[in-house]
Amino acid sequence: MKKISIYTHNREDLKRIVRLVIDEIRNTEILPQSFKNIKNDRLTQKEAAQFLGISITSLISWKKQGKIPYYQIGRSIFYYKSELLKVAKKSRATL
Repeated sequence: MKKISIYTHNREDLKRIVRLVIDEIRNTEILPQSFKNIKNDRLTQKEAAQFLGISITSLISWKKQGKIPYYQIGRSIFYYKSELLKVAKKSRATL
């Protein structure tokens, strides 16, 4: 007896469905506001330093001092542009 496989969706259909599900999850109230615009908002350390107009060394120092919020997944560290803007607006003189 042969195994029969029936495919109702092609690869592009599945990608589109996954994107729709991810977008729906991002728009739920379960996730914090900072996670809703991940694609446009997330910055690497280098990008965050350029965005703030400071050196990477200063950025790392501020991160260690707890002056700016950051996220770490494994060894990757990243920042959210919207959160950096909030901190900069509140305490530009104190950073």
